[in-house]
Amino acid sequence: MSAKAEISVLGLDADQLRAMELESIPPWPDELVLSGTNEHWQKVLHEGEFVVVLYESEAAVIDVSYPFPYDEYVLVLEGEVILTSTSGERQRYGVGESFVVPKGWTGTWDMPVKYREKIVVERKAWDESEG
Repeated sequence: MSAKAEISVLGLDADQLRAMELESIPPWPDELVLSGTNEHWQKVLHEGEFVVVLYESEAAVIDVSYPFPYDEYVLVLEGEVILTSTSGERQRYGVGESFVVPKGWTGTWDMPVKYREKIVVERKAWDESEG
């Protein structure tokens, strides 16, 4: 007889997510960082059919000229982000706002101040991109 781990609901209270400790991750490749500090952190909260991750970055502008690897749902928890597509469409999102970055999107990801987000990504695509 084998024991099964208890399956429980994961609460995603925004205040708790803002206070949660994250783990340092390797910097972006230098050629992707157009300006700012190349320092960021993350914590994987759930891995199932989809992955839920907290991500935080110091102020920076990131070049996303290589097509975005997956569809990504984002909820801004701290700071703001300005997404500018290669066609020039500019969108700004602040605390409490959410958006979806579609697979294949290209442009710049500008975090003018320290920035934290909760992201949700399909598991298979996440695994492929983390390679």
